[in-house]
Amino acid sequence: MENEIKENDINILNEENRPKYYTDAHRKAQQKYREKNRDDYNKSQLELYNKSKQNEEWRIRYNERQRKYNAEYRERIKKELMNNPDYVVRGRGRPKKTIT
Repeated sequence: MENEIKENDINILNEENRPKYYTDAHRKAQQKYREKNRDDYNKSQLELYNKSKQNEEWRIRYNERQRKYNAEYRERIKKELMNNPDYVVRGRGRPKKTIT
């Protein structure tokens, strides 16, 4: 009987593990606060970023994500340029010297 989990204990566990969902009212209040206190918000975000940057695992995940997003961005830009009829493909690298 001691090992049995009571029904109230299950409800408490469910409340603790329940993910947070923000309502639109909460989201708007957050945005309004950030707009009013832009400098404080930017300062706190910068501190959080600098703190996270020191964590090796975080940096590895961040770099992997950025590598993936940058590749996707380059592909998207390349497709847009190729679909543009006015786009001219130019040679890459240093121009060749002309002999005169």
